[in-house]
Amino acid sequence: MKVSIYVAIPVMLALSLLQTAVLPHFSFFRLSPQLPLLVALAWGLQRGLDEGMIWAFIGGMCMDLFSITPIGLTALAYMAAVTAVVWLQQAFPPGHIIMPMLLAALATSIYLIVNLLFLRLLGFISTFQVVTSLWPLILLNAAAMLPIYWLLYGIDRLFHPRNLEF
Repeated sequence: MKVSIYVAIPVMLALSLLQTAVLPHFSFFRLSPQLPLLVALAWGLQRGLDEGMIWAFIGGMCMDLFSITPIGLTALAYMAAVTAVVWLQQAFPPGHIIMPMLLAALATSIYLIVNLLFLRLLGFISTFQVVTSLWPLILLNAAAMLPIYWLLYGIDRLFHPRNLEF
């Protein structure tokens, strides 16, 4: 797990830069997938809650560096989403191909609820009227999760091969 921390910092910093500087120019209906959240979630689904939380915290802090919201708010929302979804994943049977997409939709919903709730409490937004326009982002993140999940699955198996048992 110690190596994972050293990998998470540059990866999440690069994804945060990509998320804030590049993806807005290539948006899909003025939306772009939340790459740091999806990568933290995919890593947590494959490597467990501890590593998912570390990646979510680092990704959230990196995203907070490039936003006007209070430092730590995105990290808190990412960690809440990843914790809830990785914990919930244990109740479902493994190996279902659609499961990462459904869990990404749930994680995005939790992230958005926590983030908007704290933004409202801190006075950054005045109403929750924006909630009605978030369904396309949830669907976009769900669609983007599958290639991210399978890419990280391949990378994880490359560096951490599973032992065969007879």
